[in-house]
Amino acid sequence: MTASTSKPISAHPTKGFFVDMLIRDIPLQQAVLDLIDNCVDGAKRIRNGDGDDFSGLKVEISFSKDEFCILDNCGGFDQETARDYAFRFGRDKKFASTKHSIGQFGVGMKRALFKMGKKFIVQSKTADDEWAVEVNVDDWEETEEWTFPWSAPISERLNGHSVGTFISVQNLRQGTASTFGTSVFSNSVVSSIKSKHREFISKGLEILVNGSRVDASDLRLFSNEKFSPVVETFSVTEGGDIPVSVRIVVGLDDPIPRKAGWYVVCNGRVILDADRRPQTGWGYVEENADTPNLPSFHNQYSRFRGIVYFDSDDASRVPWNTMKTDVDEDSIVWQKAFERMVVLARHVLDFINKLDREIEEYGRDKSPLLKVIKSAAKVSTDRMTTSRPFKAPDKSSIETAPPLTKIQYSRPVEDIEVLKEALGVDSAKAVGEKTFDIALERHRG
Repeated sequence: MTASTSKPISAHPTKGFFVDMLIRDIPLQQAVLDLIDNCVDGAKRIRNGDGDDFSGLKVEISFSKDEFCILDNCGGFDQETARDYAFRFGRDKKFASTKHSIGQFGVGMKRALFKMGKKFIVQSKTADDEWAVEVNVDDWEETEEWTFPWSAPISERLNGHSVGTFISVQNLRQGTASTFGTSVFSNSVVSSIKSKHREFISKGLEILVNGSRVDASDLRLFSNEKFSPVVETFSVTEGGDIPVSVRIVVGLDDPIPRKAGWYVVCNGRVILDADRRPQTGWGYVEENADTPNLPSFHNQYSRFRGIVYFDSDDASRVPWNTMKTDVDEDSIVWQKAFERMVVLARHVLDFINKLDREIEEYGRDKSPLLKVIKSAAKVSTDRMTTSRPFKAPDKSSIETAPPLTKIQYSRPVEDIEVLKEALGVDSAKAVGEKTFDIALERHRG
């Protein structure tokens, strides 16, 4: 063996290649959400696992064509965590992650920083220490070391917060700078935060985007003593040591097609909203005759709302992908939930079909079932925690009016105008209804 062949073949990745591959598939909007996820986990830590009260905690986000900043007062993290875990690419098995966390895979913060720009500053302060890191990405890519240098903390960055984390990204990538400078992106980020982090906002976490506060987008369904959604809760223990609690809520809301579909929530973070794909059961066909089949989505089902909540102390057990933009269909937890989603959805879709037939028969204004639904209050699905079957109105107990049938015919416009003036009405429809009533009274009399 010659000297040239005795040396091992290098398979070491270049940093430039690594960074390019890391950021290739993540949208900027998702990068912003990943950084907010880290703030939420900090909020969970500072409240000692109490996920019901985030009041007093704040996340401030600002961005322009020149810089991206995010600042929070959610507890910060110490130098040991920064040195040994936070900046590593991937989650070290020795790292004791926050229970019920939404940051699981150990790539979110780094991927977001590299995606946005060529220079970043991270500074964090806890009750016991404070540290900072400042990295020029181009310079870092030229070195062999996979480490980041410490820098001096600057107190003004934390804006008076006693604890918290500050992140700034500068020297923005060309596409990032142009996107950050548009109102379209700003509106899109606000909309995503309303949807994806709605549970944390509703529990008191304040999130501001370019100075404007983001309000929560709540999920509510019609519910009263005559009509209520189905709620099913169970636990999945297969596939891991830590169980996953599953809660499925399916019911009706107002007929708004863009809001209809399935919502999937993992450890409080919304992964899918208004999903109408086969992945959540739409158009699902099973050869087994004992298993319900579901239709593909149509606007006829615009009242349908289904919400699936997955919760576990171990974030690796809930069925999300690495970017938290979709479910992991190979997860045994998702497969168990999917089976029940199809069954429960079938009950609600059957009722919607029944409701539509009745509306066609009686008319929208006189449908007995629709009247019951409209009389129901809207209740937050967060409060629907106890298992119960789908409750639909018993038609025998509802006061019903005679069914209606449409009568349609055409007459010359000038003749209709004569009758409109004679009968004192202002529409062709009113002419038809009035003349029908006159004829009916004459023949009944």
